[in-house]
Amino acid sequence: MTTPHITPSSLEDPFYYLRNMQQVIRFCLTRYSDLLQSDERGLLANMLNLHEPAQGLLVRLIMRKGCLFRTDKLSYNEIPDLNEALAELADAELIELTPPVTLTELCALARREECAQLAQYLLPEHSVPASARKRDLETMLLDKLSPGAQPLMQWWPEASFDIIKLACTDLFDRLRLIFFGNLHQDWTEFVLTELGLQQFEPVPLSEHSRPFHARAEVDVMLALYRLQERLTTEPVSELCHHLPGPVDCEWIEYRRHKLLFQLGREAEREGNTTLALALHERSQYREAPIRALRLREKSDNPARVAVLAQQALAQITQPEARLGLYRIWQRSAKKAGLTVPASPATGVPVSQLLLARPEQDGVEAAVAAHFAGKHTRLFHVENRLFNGLFALLFWPALFAPVRGAFFNPFQAGPADLYRPGFITARKSMINAGFAALANDEYQTQIIERYQQKQGISCSFVHWPGLPLELVELALAVIPAAHLEIVFRHLLLDLRHHRRGMPDLIELNAQAGRYRLIEVKGPGDRLQDHQRLWITAMRDHGLPVSVCKVSWQA
Repeated sequence: MTTPHITPSSLEDPFYYLRNMQQVIRFCLTRYSDLLQSDERGLLANMLNLHEPAQGLLVRLIMRKGCLFRTDKLSYNEIPDLNEALAELADAELIELTPPVTLTELCALARREECAQLAQYLLPEHSVPASARKRDLETMLLDKLSPGAQPLMQWWPEASFDIIKLACTDLFDRLRLIFFGNLHQDWTEFVLTELGLQQFEPVPLSEHSRPFHARAEVDVMLALYRLQERLTTEPVSELCHHLPGPVDCEWIEYRRHKLLFQLGREAEREGNTTLALALHERSQYREAPIRALRLREKSDNPARVAVLAQQALAQITQPEARLGLYRIWQRSAKKAGLTVPASPATGVPVSQLLLARPEQDGVEAAVAAHFAGKHTRLFHVENRLFNGLFALLFWPALFAPVRGAFFNPFQAGPADLYRPGFITARKSMINAGFAALANDEYQTQIIERYQQKQGISCSFVHWPGLPLELVELALAVIPAAHLEIVFRHLLLDLRHHRRGMPDLIELNAQAGRYRLIEVKGPGDRLQDHQRLWITAMRDHGLPVSVCKVSWQA
């Protein structure tokens, strides 16, 4: 069965948000039908058969926070008869008209003065201070009355409003997860947007590349997100008992290990270092070994910590993570009385520049103006140039239909971009990109791809900051071998290496040379991620330097 195409709805249509949601539901019913139970599919199908105002009201409720709503707060121009729409939704079992609510829930919906009236009704023998805060009124009610749930009319027959409950929250959370691949995004950013404002690369959504292959996988992901939501309100020692076991799916396992790390961090905040250490050492998330060693530094034998740090250094390749491990090893070895080699010198050349302070432009613009000449042009690129060239060369790899990478047609990049298996899953396509560099095919390929893909949303390309003139000039001057060095370093750690590149690039087409310049204004200094980039470039012979600027008095 062909997956339905989602066509952007015009914002001029008062039900444009509904049109977008209807298409999402049809998309999920077709592409992910086997992940939904028959009653869930039936509920969604029934919803699509309701009258338009009822469907519109349901979507409005789904996009709002929580699942309990005051009816006097539901006012939408495109839904003229609210009561009729509510009745239709209740008949379809999508909402409850008189749901039981707790006092806490009732107070959350009520205004302060309404809480005061409620307290006077429920506790007539108690005086309610006129200055009482809403929180104090709630505390008073909870101290004197049962915290159980019952319909509003049993709590407060004189209430001036009614309460309804969305009865399909779990279903639409499941739908949101299988459509977006996460619960961080919500429906608002999607159904309230005219999707035509952005262009997306079409990625074939085959059965093989489907992120979820079974309903049980969705259940595990939902459980992981629910546990994460409880992190701030419940002790980690209790939450650990509810952590799902290992899953035979690389991208879901990555998410499980990330949650293990997050549980460990929360255990640290709680002061439970024993549990925190156990969680970090169970986790395979990239930051977990560093946190575990930092905990061991506080109480373990320094010589043992030094050995463990060396073992971690032998396994971890990401430079930024290695820097943290190296520092732990240095500190522990020194405490243990072991010989500690000095940190390798970076050898970064720093030039001092005294300039007149510009009235408007920043320090980078002042340096660019200082070095510009007849045949020398400077561009303030920071991370935009090399990230953009990388994306254009490896575009097929970025948008490959790999499992766990693309959930829907509206992604600016793969969901697995920063996961450990990103390169392995695309090895042949990445090798093809480097082969193009070696065969001098890359310049034509990148420029043609720039023209073909111009304006398409890509998480590695900032189109306004990547004019074609800059691309052509950079490709004419920067050797392919230097591009390969930059791209291979970028691939070592895409999350962290996509930032920290030098601010300026100086291009001289006549002389066929270029220079990268990291600009530091008064009081500014190199950060670790910037130093790592400069060191990697210097080690491979790329022309890079630091320019330290002082302002003229």
